Amino acid sequence: MATRLWSIISGLINFLWQPFSAKNSRSAPKTLGVSTVDPKEVSKYTRKADRWWSNPHSTLCTMNSLRVPFVRDGILDGSAVAVKKPLPLEGYKIIDVGCGGGIFAEPLARLGAQVTGLDPGLENTEAAKEHASQDEEIKTRLNYVCDTIENFAKVSPGQFDAVVCSEVIEHVADVPTFVKCCVELAKEGGSLFFTTINRTTVSYFAAILVAEYVLNVIPRGTHDWNKFIKSSELSEMLEGSNCRIVSVEGMLYNPLTRTWSWCSNTSTFYALHAVK
Repeated sequence: MATRLWSIISGLINFLWQPFSAKNSRSAPKTLGVSTVDPKEVSKYTRKADRWWSNPHSTLCTMNSLRVPFVRDGILDGSAVAVKKPLPLEGYKIIDVGCGGGIFAEPLARLGAQVTGLDPGLENTEAAKEHASQDEEIKTRLNYVCDTIENFAKVSPGQFDAVVCSEVIEHVADVPTFVKCCVELAKEGGSLFFTTINRTTVSYFAAILVAEYVLNVIPRGTHDWNKFIKSSELSEMLEGSNCRIVSVEGMLYNPLTRTWSWCSNTSTFYALHAVK
C-alpha cells in the first residue's frame, strides 16, 4: 500500500513539473533520421507478445469500436450503401503499421480488406500469424511482415489504399521519417489514419498519471509524455508531404464501462484522417 501511495505521489510531482519543464517541452523534430525503431519501445510489446489476445477488454481491443468504423467510413467516404455491404472493404489494400498481435488488422480483414500487418518485433508478427491461422474466414486476407517501415516503404511505395497507424507513432524514434514513410506507402488519393495521444498537460494527467498509476488500465511505463505528438504537429508533417487533412476527432475512454466514444475535445486521445 505504501509503495503504491508513493508511486502516485511521485507521479503527481512529475505531472506538476514535467509539462512546464523547458527541457521537456519540445517541438516536433524537423530533421529526418536513419531509423524509426526505438528498441526499448519495441521490447515493451515483444516481451508480452503471447498476451495480445488475452484480454478482450483491454483499452486497445475496445478501441476497435471507434477505430474500425473510422477507417471503414474514411475509405468509403461515408457511402451508406457501401458501408452496408457484407464485405464493405473488399478490394481495398490496407497496411497496419505497428500491427502488434493483429488486434486491429483482423477486424479490418473481416470487413473484406486485404491487410498487411507490419511490425519490427518478430514475436509480435509470429503471435499475429498464429492467431490468424485459427480463423479460416480471414487468414487468407492477412499477411504479416516483420520489418521496419523505412525498409518496407522502399520496396512497396504507393501500394496501399489506406495506411493505418494506431497507437504507434508515440513510440517511434524518429517521427518525421515515420510519417514520411507512411505517406510513401499510400497510393495517390489513398487515406492515412492515425490514432495517438496529444502532448498536453491534460494528456499527462489522464493518459499517464491516472491511466497508468491510479487506475492501472494501461501498464506503467507504457508512455513517455515527451514522445506524444500534438495534432497540429502531425497535421503539419502530413501537409508537408502533400497530404490534405480530412478530420481530427477527439476520443474519450471511460474506465468504468471500459468503452470509447467520440468527443469534441482532442487534448488527450485523437484520431486523424488525411488523404494523399
